[in-house]
Amino acid sequence: MLINKQMKKEEEPAGTADGMTRFLWWLAAADGDILKDCRTEKERYRIIGISVLVTWMFATLAWGYFFSTILNDDMVVAGLALFFGFAILSIDRTLIAAMSRTNGNMKAMPVIFRLVLAVTIGLFISQPVVLMLFKKDINAQLELGKQAKLDAYRAQLVTLNAGQVAALQQSMNEGKQQLAQKAAELKTYKDGYIKETDGTGGSGRIGESDIARVKKSAYLKSEEELQTMQRAWEPQQQQLQAKMARMHSADSLKETVYVGTLTNGFLAQIEALNELTESHPPVKQRYRLIVFIITLIEVMPLLSKILMPKGEYDEKLA
Repeated sequence: MLINKQMKKEEEPAGTADGMTRFLWWLAAADGDILKDCRTEKERYRIIGISVLVTWMFATLAWGYFFSTILNDDMVVAGLALFFGFAILSIDRTLIAAMSRTNGNMKAMPVIFRLVLAVTIGLFISQPVVLMLFKKDINAQLELGKQAKLDAYRAQLVTLNAGQVAALQQSMNEGKQQLAQKAAELKTYKDGYIKETDGTGGSGRIGESDIARVKKSAYLKSEEELQTMQRAWEPQQQQLQAKMARMHSADSLKETVYVGTLTNGFLAQIEALNELTESHPPVKQRYRLIVFIITLIEVMPLLSKILMPKGEYDEKLA
């Protein structure tokens, strides 16, 4: 029964071919008027049409994912995916149609050029598809890459501001050191005065002797000088702290702007995929295998036409 159905199907003229068959013939850049008299060629061109259809679907899917990484409007993404997918379809049909017009004489250079073009398109189309297949791993690698880039950027900011920060910190330390020295000097004068009044000093007298009054005068003078230094240092310290606060605020703003540039776009995903393949050899092997398979799908229509032996359709077309 199946054989009889197949024989009936082959006996049907091109005019009675169903719409899907005619569409596949159109994809294969075949002339339906010629195919109606070529019973043995109909199925072969259906197969070529199916290979072109698969390539078209892959191209549309790849372009759709590519544009989804850079655009947020689904309608625009769908429109661009369909447009560029149709552009790939047009190129494939042009390559196949051009080979059908060579009268069966395939010269090496045109064939090589078409193969190189098909392989180039296949390699480009394979990238979005690979990114989609490894999406979870790539997203994880993206986060690690963002953190590494952020740490490197922070280190660059520290290096860039190192001179200014060192100068401000030195001024801060010098001011604090001067106050500490003056405070130590005041303590020495004060301790000396107390010892003179309680009899443990050099004079050995209790109460305010002449030596005690001299030391008290030195102690009070040192205390006044310390207070003067503290009043003078306080606005300087606030100014230095304000400068350091402005630097930290500027660095935080720069860091925020830089983090905003660390997107999950197409190029960032490609970079993350490259890092994954370099650090994980098994991923690299599977990546190459997937790229090869997807590229082979793009080249498949052209290879089918090249490998197909010359038949009745080619003779009538010539």
